[in-house]
Amino acid sequence: MSTQNLRKKLEGIQKCSINGGQVKDLFKLMINNPEIWDLAYANIAPNKGSMTKGVDEVTADGHSVERSREIMNQLRNGTYRPKPTRRVYIPKSNGKKRPLGIPTFTDKLVQEVCKIILEAIYEPVFSKFSFGFRKGRGCHDAIKDTRKRFTGTKWFIEFDIKGYFDNIDHQILMGLLKKKVNDERFTTLIGWMLKCGYMEEWVFNKTFSGTPQGGVISPILANVYLHELDLFMESLQNRIHKGKERRRNPEYDAIGGKKTTIRRILDRLDSLGVDVVEDRGLGGRPTHVGKTKSDLIAEYEELTKEQLDTRYGDQLDPDYRRIQYTRYADDFLLGYIGSKAEAEEIMVEVKNYLTTLRLECAGDKTNIVHHSKGVEFLGYHLATHSLKANANRIRGVEREGTMFKKRVWNDKDIRLTIPDEKVRAFIERKGYGKLKDHRNWDAIHRNVLLNNSDYEILTQYNNEVRGFAEYYKLANNFHHKLGLLHYIAQTSLAKTLASKHKTSVAKIYRDYTDGSDKRITVLFGKSKCVWFKLKDISRKSLTLWNEDVVYNSLKHLARTELVERLNAEECEYCGKTNGYFEVHHIRKMSDIKEGKALWQKLMSARNRKTMVLCVECHRQLTWGKLPDHRYKLHGSGTLGDVESRVQ
Repeated sequence: MSTQNLRKKLEGIQKCSINGGQVKDLFKLMINNPEIWDLAYANIAPNKGSMTKGVDEVTADGHSVERSREIMNQLRNGTYRPKPTRRVYIPKSNGKKRPLGIPTFTDKLVQEVCKIILEAIYEPVFSKFSFGFRKGRGCHDAIKDTRKRFTGTKWFIEFDIKGYFDNIDHQILMGLLKKKVNDERFTTLIGWMLKCGYMEEWVFNKTFSGTPQGGVISPILANVYLHELDLFMESLQNRIHKGKERRRNPEYDAIGGKKTTIRRILDRLDSLGVDVVEDRGLGGRPTHVGKTKSDLIAEYEELTKEQLDTRYGDQLDPDYRRIQYTRYADDFLLGYIGSKAEAEEIMVEVKNYLTTLRLECAGDKTNIVHHSKGVEFLGYHLATHSLKANANRIRGVEREGTMFKKRVWNDKDIRLTIPDEKVRAFIERKGYGKLKDHRNWDAIHRNVLLNNSDYEILTQYNNEVRGFAEYYKLANNFHHKLGLLHYIAQTSLAKTLASKHKTSVAKIYRDYTDGSDKRITVLFGKSKCVWFKLKDISRKSLTLWNEDVVYNSLKHLARTELVERLNAEECEYCGKTNGYFEVHHIRKMSDIKEGKALWQKLMSARNRKTMVLCVECHRQLTWGKLPDHRYKLHGSGTLGDVESRVQ
């Protein structure tokens, strides 16, 4: 099947899913279409995990067209079975460790093919309120959308599911898949992946629930499982939503009526050319008779102040209710407009629904919080202004990086802020120093970086701090919270360079600063690394998404340059054009930066982590015996021809 036919097949799968039908012949698509395996390999080959060994120690290194065809044959004749994952433990930010399963490369490839098919089925029908593990959507999209839709929220309802990925029920998940998939062999293959077990300290352990942590297919399966929650929340919204808008506050309207009367009287006084309200002819009430224009203007101003202290809408309007919902993977948040008692009923209803999926909420992390106190969601603190009756309603507002004065009429807008503990934990985790408050902090040098070059030290600091700042660039208090973090990191950088060169911080600033704004700068050959500043971050260039655009998995169907090189069937080292070919992978370019072998020079010159080789060359390279004259031995040219490729 050609790429064009594959495209048509996936388009048909998408249309069938959108129309609510069951999709068929998915297993046939897997075993009869080499193009989908090329696409799967191109998707996972660039990932660092492609070089991580599973229980069989096979990685992406040495992949060939024949390897994909062999897997297809195993699926076709029923001999393929997923191998157990290799379990390792990785540290969490709180000091604990979480388990991670590493599948074999063959299993990763099979899972990626299944993932491509599942995305074609589910991405077009997934909820617009779901953001985690989805192409074109990320944390910033979730935060921006939440800030926009949760306007006017009175109660935040936050949920935390206990060990979600470890507690997904296999039977329920398979039942959900069969709602959309009418292909027994395909769903059976997914079931094998779920129950393949894991190896820990050379002991096999069965898996009875959950998705394989670290598996390529796990994220899409996790979203399929909680898609039922998304559908439930949509039905809950349709049932709860009431009224088009809040009714106007009678007190606000009453004050407005008094102001209208005064304006009418002032206009009448101006038309008659008089300054005092008389008993007749000016439309004034008895309370206004005898008052001068100055008295009326002063009264009008007092009414304006009183009106500013009065809400425009009736916050207790029984005919207006709203509930909003955002989910990022297993983290989800509700915003409710109504009474707290009603919010408690909603929380219980959602908890009860989760039990039908055999999921349980953590009692200490599932709460109802007032809008002024706010909650943490995806690392941000979400809250609203709490304006009292005598609050100053003129305040500075920041929009897209620009500050201006604005009159704040109510407290409905969601405000995003950076939690203090996030900044403090980041500083300590990276080893910049310690931060207690804005007046009590200390910066220290980092011993672990002293053996690195100046260029590497500055680059690492830049990557760490800028990455943190880029994530929190949506925050309203961006400069206020991150200004001190930036200064502590800069001081730690200067101290690290000073400790490396056994000199003073003052000398580092004197010798390493450059430019009009005196930034720390390091030169490395023709490369130049400059310490960034917060103003360098463009807070306007945000990730956008359009909820009306239907997901199109076909945009990932273009044949990558790596697949084209593999299918060209030519050794990129010796020039051989017949036989079998494999792809040699390296983890990172720095592994061959100082390499003197010709194959290392070739990869460095092309800035590639892959090289297509014939089986003979790849075997020689693996053994460390690949000579520089192989091109000449094949009779296709001379050593100079090979060396010319490096230039």
